[in-house]
Amino acid sequence: MKYIHKAIFFITVFVLSACGGGGSTDQETTPPETPPVSPPISTPVLDHSGLEPLSASVPDNAEYLSGGDATLFVTNEDAFSTRPDPIKDDFQLDGFFTSGDHIFRTPHDNAGPLLNTNNCQGCHLNDGRGVLPLDTSSPLTSALVKIGDSLGNPDPVYGSQIQTFAIQSFDSSDFESGWPVYNASINGDQLKGEAFTEIHYELISGTYPDGTSYELRKPIYKIRDTSFGPFTEDIRFSVRVSPQVFGAGLLAAIPQENILALADENDSNNDGISGRASFVLDVSNVNQAPETVIGRFTYKAQTPNVLQQAAAAYRGDTGVTSSIFPDEVCTSNQVACEVAVEREGKVKPEHDISDNSLALVEFYNRVLGVPARRGFDSTNAIWETDIVLGREHFFNNGCVACHTPRHITEEAAGSVLGELTLTGLEENASPIEMLSNQVIFPYTDLLLHDMGGSCSVTRELADGSSCSSGQACFYVQRCDGLADGLIQGDASGSEWKTPPLWGLGLVQTVNARASFLHDGRARTIEEAVLWHGGEAMASKQAFMQMDEQQRQQLLSFLASL
Repeated sequence: MKYIHKAIFFITVFVLSACGGGGSTDQETTPPETPPVSPPISTPVLDHSGLEPLSASVPDNAEYLSGGDATLFVTNEDAFSTRPDPIKDDFQLDGFFTSGDHIFRTPHDNAGPLLNTNNCQGCHLNDGRGVLPLDTSSPLTSALVKIGDSLGNPDPVYGSQIQTFAIQSFDSSDFESGWPVYNASINGDQLKGEAFTEIHYELISGTYPDGTSYELRKPIYKIRDTSFGPFTEDIRFSVRVSPQVFGAGLLAAIPQENILALADENDSNNDGISGRASFVLDVSNVNQAPETVIGRFTYKAQTPNVLQQAAAAYRGDTGVTSSIFPDEVCTSNQVACEVAVEREGKVKPEHDISDNSLALVEFYNRVLGVPARRGFDSTNAIWETDIVLGREHFFNNGCVACHTPRHITEEAAGSVLGELTLTGLEENASPIEMLSNQVIFPYTDLLLHDMGGSCSVTRELADGSSCSSGQACFYVQRCDGLADGLIQGDASGSEWKTPPLWGLGLVQTVNARASFLHDGRARTIEEAVLWHGGEAMASKQAFMQMDEQQRQQLLSFLASL
């Protein structure tokens, strides 16, 4: 879909002449010729995509097609896991989608030996968000914990992520057999999960200026049962709930220069928003040197494309190696893990997942359909009144300064792994037409923004008293605001990538227990708005200053996305 802007300028030239008459002279006088005057040529105002800016008060009727040609009209529990019509109507592409879906959902052989789950669907429930444990005695199963020291370096023993389980939790009938046990794996003679994370909440009560009350949950993280010994002295922890995965292929096809056009690292326009790009290494093509490009995926924009994100998740979350990330998740200080790897019996360069299977999973993730907007009567081209008003509040409150509504995509190149065929992979993969040259409405700028806050990590006993070591001595992290204290690449301990909002209103339809924000602390969309700080503080305050009807209109708009 392409917009073509034409400006037609009409220049009217008036030629003035004067004729003599009634005077004492019969000589005709002619004034000097006046050159034609052209009106000034105005340059049309265009947005970062080269399109006319959206109106705050009048929605574009195209907005209901959130994913362009990849839009689907499913509003039940399958809203995030359905193939769009261009895939369904192509026998071969539909077969690749089905195969990729099967691999995505099936437990992997040779998973582990340390892992968070043994298949992708175990984290991305129904291709939607993960959930948090119901109590502190249950482990994280569809959420994980990223770790690092105060400079963002991996822990020398545990690496950059806590793997809660050892493989026996999944390949035996005893789920608890692979749970972390304090110091159990130090000697190398047995393997247990790395550490156990408890999430506790402090309830915070507040009141809007109009007197309406609200309640928020402030998480406190307690990490215990470190099976490979203590963490590094200045450790940081970041709990991450697995996000929904649809729409990734479209986000990957937004031109890099269009994203950079939205960046304003020094806040040159003085609007309080200073989004900046996260630059990362693209290592997805093993046949060429890594290239520095914009990060687009994960909560801190640490991966550049769908293939690299999938391969990184396979390694970090399931312990599955690939040609892109061939090394096992064990660190050199985890002897028990390395011994378990040797038992797998693989001989390098054999990997846990083949390029063909990885390409199928990549294709599946790239082409998952995007739910259409609700609240629009496409027959009569009429939007529901509350949604129109809520959208106007969203624009006028400055929310669009980060949650950029609209983008266009460029040609969506085929996989660097090769072209999928019925017999395997071939060279020179064709572009994916459905994802190419689309107008989409994801509501994100894919940039990093400082959301404010800070964190501290202490060592405490169960009663809150201080300690320094021992089985009963927990690592406890408390944070103000949305900060996690963890530096990752270009992202600081209080910066986050703007998440896309498409599908927001269906998150709890797909999974009733799902919650919001990176760590799932927000039980509702309203709570998520109220946790905004830092660069988003002015927008949050504008939301709070609204009367109850206006707030509900804005929330109705968000639920329509």
